[in-house]
Amino acid sequence: MNPMIRKELRQRMRERRGWILPSLYLLALCAIISFVYYESSTDGRGTQQGWQFGVELFLTLAYAQLALLLLMAPIFSAGALTIEKEQRTLPGLLTSLLGPLQIWWGKFVASLMFILLLLVIGIPVLSVVFAFGGVGPWEVAIVAFTTVVILGTISAISLYWSSAFRRSVHATAVSYVTVVLMTVVTLIIFGIAMSSVRTQDGWHSIPLEVRAPLYLNPLFFLTTALVPKNQLYPEWFTCLGAFVAVAALCALLTLRNLRRGGDIA
Repeated sequence: MNPMIRKELRQRMRERRGWILPSLYLLALCAIISFVYYESSTDGRGTQQGWQFGVELFLTLAYAQLALLLLMAPIFSAGALTIEKEQRTLPGLLTSLLGPLQIWWGKFVASLMFILLLLVIGIPVLSVVFAFGGVGPWEVAIVAFTTVVILGTISAISLYWSSAFRRSVHATAVSYVTVVLMTVVTLIIFGIAMSSVRTQDGWHSIPLEVRAPLYLNPLFFLTTALVPKNQLYPEWFTCLGAFVAVAALCALLTLRNLRRGGDIA
């Protein structure tokens, strides 16, 4: 194992947030399930079948889970490199046997693995919908995979900001601004662009330049995964390519900053 991964994981699991955040995360998911179940049982919809409630509960949990993890992802990534700068340990780390790529990979995997821990412990809660029907293992699997890709991209972006700033508070703040830009601003841009477009032929008749901002929107990416298998192409694959490309670009920029920071050619 990369020694950076081992060090980061041990350090994170020894901190209080190593058990506080998973506990709060599970409590939040359970609270959402309880709230949706209570609202559905008291709003008088006696004709709603079990599979319909299962689909409604699954969609609510999928979006709520993504929202919670998007709030937590920058916490573990944005300070990964700035903490080394604040403690003046980054120069020594760069002069060790670990190269910039190994350092980046260790920081990236360590931060992503803790987020994946939250995702994994939330899957049993998400699987409660099996008791009502309407949702199968495929839906849970594609939602989980899509969420992993989104979180990996957010972690890569946060690591880039961590390499670009010297203070953790600045890197964390800009990381959250980036999340807001991707989730909210892209929707606003799409809405403004759609106001000048007249189309009645469905989604695919909308010009590509109007749809383009949504391909970087995590909520839209998750929405494209909630369709039958034969409808994943092309929208889901386009979003997948866009997120992977952004993550790769951020990784390259982070490596460049690491080399410059350590005066490595």
